[in-house]
Amino acid sequence: MRHHKWVTRHRQRRNAVWVAGWLLVLCGWWLSRLPFVAAGLLVLNVYAAGLMAADKRAARRGGPRVPEASLLLSALVGGGAGALLGMLAWRHKTRHALFMTGVPLICAVQIVLIWVCLFNQ
Repeated sequence: MRHHKWVTRHRQRRNAVWVAGWLLVLCGWWLSRLPFVAAGLLVLNVYAAGLMAADKRAARRGGPRVPEASLLLSALVGGGAGALLGMLAWRHKTRHALFMTGVPLICAVQIVLIWVCLFNQ
């Protein structure tokens, strides 16, 4: 498969996962159903960790890589904890200053936002 087709398919899957995760989060929030919110956040975090694993595998095999923007955006849109766990578990992107400072910062901000949303109602 040509590289540009792979990137196009990756972006389509990425966007579909983001939409599905955020639909669960927002519907759960609107309906006051915490399990839906948790399911949406789980989808986003598992996907972010999976992207880290996929990129590490591609780096070892020399295949088409996941763009760094996708890795960071996946952390930013709700998968901060998953991206951080993926970085540490697979020791991927741990030499990049942007990832080593940005992803933990994103994760911390998301934890604070969740805490505020849960306990300040």
